[in-house]
Amino acid sequence: MEKYRTGYYLIFRIIATIIALLFTVWFILPIFRYGILNAFNSIGILLCGYVFVFYLKREKFHQIREKLYRKKFLRLLWKFLRFCLYSFGIYALVISIVMIAFSSLSPKENATEILLGAQVKGTSPTLTLYDRIMAGKEFMEQNPSVKCVASGGLGETATITEAQCMYNVLTQNGISSDRIYLENQATSTKENIRFSYEIIRQNHLNENIAIVSDRFHQTRARLIARKLGITSHIGCVNAETNWIYLPTFWVREWFGLPYDLFFR
Repeated sequence: MEKYRTGYYLIFRIIATIIALLFTVWFILPIFRYGILNAFNSIGILLCGYVFVFYLKREKFHQIREKLYRKKFLRLLWKFLRFCLYSFGIYALVISIVMIAFSSLSPKENATEILLGAQVKGTSPTLTLYDRIMAGKEFMEQNPSVKCVASGGLGETATITEAQCMYNVLTQNGISSDRIYLENQATSTKENIRFSYEIIRQNHLNENIAIVSDRFHQTRARLIARKLGITSHIGCVNAETNWIYLPTFWVREWFGLPYDLFFR
């Protein structure tokens, strides 16, 4: 046990414990700040909490393991659970690298913008939607010939569609109405992209697309587009994401991506 108290391993343990503690707090923040408690920040809290306790009480874990190893079934169970945990950690790391890589792909020149909707409250955009609208506005200002398909139907908390809300904010911020097409039926990312691409083709717009969404959402949106048979170039316009939301929604994508890949 002495090696766990000295040298480089001790430094590693201290760093790992601090990082795990910080991420545990990060996952907890949405609960206190916005009342958001779901499976994804719960998983984050449990995983980071486990790592925190594991490295803080490393010697204790080894004592427990030694006791469990005396019985064959418990030894196999311990090894199985450890294998699952390590495998999930590797998967999370790999999928996160893939998410970062795909979200970094730039749009082609004059690609048509697909602005993905998010929750509207009454007639006002939530912070997530507003940030997407501002990212879309900036892209259109930088590319004066770009057209936009604002996509999103009527949500439970809204009195206007997400598409109409985005249109209102864009035009109020100087974007000409003749550059915006409304897709106001979609209720999911799959429908957002499918219905928007139909509008693009019907109106003979540039079939290269620029998806405007949060960085964590771009890989899944791209996957859905490819499964829908869209073969043109797909680039990303990334909205600023509220840093409090980020880890919770990032973990959601770890589960959402394989679900969309294999079951949709």
